[in-house]
Amino acid sequence: MALSWDLQLRIVDLVASGVSRREAARRFQVAASTAVRLVRQANELGHVDVKKRARRKSELDPFADDIIGWITEQPDLTLAEMCARLQAEHGLRVGSSTLDDWLRRRQITYKKNAARQ
Repeated sequence: MALSWDLQLRIVDLVASGVSRREAARRFQVAASTAVRLVRQANELGHVDVKKRARRKSELDPFADDIIGWITEQPDLTLAEMCARLQAEHGLRVGSSTLDDWLRRRQITYKKNAARQ
């Protein structure tokens, strides 16, 4: 169960007033490790907000320039065609949903026109 932001601040403030971390944890009925973590985060970062997660690297990242170039050259290229091209040119086999997710995360969009198809 996640602790409310208010409770996290009260734990940090209580420790800042001189109470030990374990005592603060006992008073607020949380694990001692939680109080230790909160105080450490407040000291290091200056806040107890949720830490942002680091973006995971994708196996498609090294080929970003090629993929964007293909879309620029041929705007009506399908995901399946891009996947086939990745496999042919780079030996990388990925599914169309993986490529679609990768494009969406980078906010790369291209609209297919019914007249082009």
